[in-house]
Amino acid sequence: MTSYKVKPSKPFAVFGALVGIAMLVFVLMNGIGRENGFVWLWSAVCLGIVGFNLWAAFSKRGGTEVVESRSGEEA
Repeated sequence: MTSYKVKPSKPFAVFGALVGIAMLVFVLMNGIGRENGFVWLWSAVCLGIVGFNLWAAFSKRGGTEVVESRSGEEA
């Protein structure tokens, strides 16, 4: 069985990281959800998005998906 790692293009992954940073800045500046703690959940999710996209963009093993094919089949 052959497996191939699939990763997003570097520009797309960097764009995803920038969108995550913009989402984080927006919620921190507007103070949405500070009364009920939603801002902390939102911040954690945004940091996860940024970290995942930067890992996918700059890691040599930054494959976000693995595609496997059985012998005799083409992927």
